[in-house]
Amino acid sequence: MSNRPEITQILSLSIQKHINPNNDTRIYYAKEVTFDYATGDAIRVDFMKFSPFNNTVSGIEKGDFYCYEVKSSIEDFHSKNGHNFIGDFNYYVMPEDVFEKVKNEIPYHVGVFIPDGKHYGGEWYNLKSIKKAKRKDRERPIFEMLLMMFRSATRERISDQKKKIIKCKQTDCVYEHCCVECDSQKSRGGICGCNICEDLSHDKALILKECKHAELAE
Repeated sequence: MSNRPEITQILSLSIQKHINPNNDTRIYYAKEVTFDYATGDAIRVDFMKFSPFNNTVSGIEKGDFYCYEVKSSIEDFHSKNGHNFIGDFNYYVMPEDVFEKVKNEIPYHVGVFIPDGKHYGGEWYNLKSIKKAKRKDRERPIFEMLLMMFRSATRERISDQKKKIIKCKQTDCVYEHCCVECDSQKSRGGICGCNICEDLSHDKALILKECKHAELAE
């Protein structure tokens, strides 16, 4: 990790993989979650996760929210933005050398994750907790927290669809959902019939890398 944008990008990917390493649909999280939108007091949390006690009504209402703020440098840590700890449990994600220099400035209830070696599966780091978060009395109601997470997740999904529309070169058609999100295509692989999308678990990046028929649409 050599520069601030690169560090931020890698730490962001690392916390995403830490929150949901296997793309489990039962893990509920969103990134860049905005509160008090279109006001002068708007805040944005880098990553948020909701962990229900169970799936009953009371279990959901007893669930906990986790907030994560990525800090790539001492200057980033000392900026006025990005300290929006509104969850039940709250964490910074930062390089270890940054933690060592700012650890005495970190609030008592805020925990810290730091990189702990490259993950074998890709360009991100395993993370370890070097300071455990303490429960904080949350001030915002559960319905507001979930609504803002849902809105941010929807925004991200739409943005991702626009950026990664896959085109099949063999059939000369463009389709947003084939092999990636559409259940009707899932059972029979791609429109081109090669089934590689099924084999690659519908991962867009791998499809584009491995399937000779796939390319991003213009």
